[in-house]
Amino acid sequence: MRSQLRFTLVFLAACVGSMFLHEVGHAVFGWFQGIPVMPTPAKEYILQSQVDWRQRTWISLGGVLASALVVSGSLLWYIFKRSLSGTAILAGCLVIPGAYTLRFLLEGRGHDATEWQEAQTALGASPSGHSLDFLFLFLLIAGCASLAWFGDISLRWRSLLKSAGLAILGLAIMIVVQVGNNAIFDKHFPKTRTSNMPADIKSD
Repeated sequence: MRSQLRFTLVFLAACVGSMFLHEVGHAVFGWFQGIPVMPTPAKEYILQSQVDWRQRTWISLGGVLASALVVSGSLLWYIFKRSLSGTAILAGCLVIPGAYTLRFLLEGRGHDATEWQEAQTALGASPSGHSLDFLFLFLLIAGCASLAWFGDISLRWRSLLKSAGLAILGLAIMIVVQVGNNAIFDKHFPKTRTSNMPADIKSD
């Protein structure tokens, strides 16, 4: 019972922490360009009324790279350290790619607004393509395959129910943190307009 409670708490901390590190990634790439950006637990706020499209693409890429590094790092930690905490951290960090993949399957793109188009533009990929959708799908599959390889998940019904419960809990936490974050911070930071945005870029 104690170990299960610890597992759940570490899982939740990893889930929320990975969300915040995603926003820190956005902020860091803004800071590199001399743009003031405030990271909050579930959203980054650009502290100026307008930003150029090219600058915005790099800010968006920062969040993507941060999330990819967090998932990759947690996967390597899990593989080489092999501990209960490592399993919980990996599971928590897989919630974000899981959410992106779910949205990709349901809506056709893993992230709302234009973040994916912006980040793909910074990478030199087609903004209308699905490079990042497939990146996070790959990371999700790699994480789940590793958990299965080392026996932390299996096709037994109890294991599947536990995994499904954790996934639902993680998604619920993401939604609660996002809604709460927006309710607290949106009113304090004005919305930033993106100038010189290509005409073919549309919000999803």
